[in-house]
Amino acid sequence: MMRPRRGPKHRRGDETGATLVEFALVAPLVFLIIFGLISGCYLAFQNASLHDGATAGSRMASIESNLVVQDAPTVYCESDSPMSIEKAVSDAAPLVPVNMAPLCATSQTATQLTQTPVNGDVNITVTCPPPGTCGAPTSTTVSLTYSATGIVAPFGLSYNMTATSQDPVLTP
Repeated sequence: MMRPRRGPKHRRGDETGATLVEFALVAPLVFLIIFGLISGCYLAFQNASLHDGATAGSRMASIESNLVVQDAPTVYCESDSPMSIEKAVSDAAPLVPVNMAPLCATSQTATQLTQTPVNGDVNITVTCPPPGTCGAPTSTTVSLTYSATGIVAPFGLSYNMTATSQDPVLTP
């Protein structure tokens, strides 16, 4: 009588470790998609916040009382009355850093107010239509520029964002 051979048992379909290999192949792609969505949503939120800031800044610029002489007789800055345009933009866009330098011009009849630009902050430019003067109730345009950075690599690139808002003044 022959005895059956007793050797190592080989099971067909042995998948030991297959789950680990599949996870190692799929996980980087899943994490890339998840963090890409988070980073993209954060950039979209910053962009929406920037547009809210431009709208608030244009409202404030349209009711700015006047320009005042600051330091030198050739530098005219906003009077911050009733509130500074920078503060209005900062309040409306709380999660983006706003340049709080004063908005100034070189003459009292200037059509543009600018500030010393700061890298990494929202920089503001106010344009008043000629022949009006900035600081008088006129239809003004506020432009904001911001260079945002993604929060996750490889989405840590720099994105340039701009927002513009024009607030018309009603004529009687």
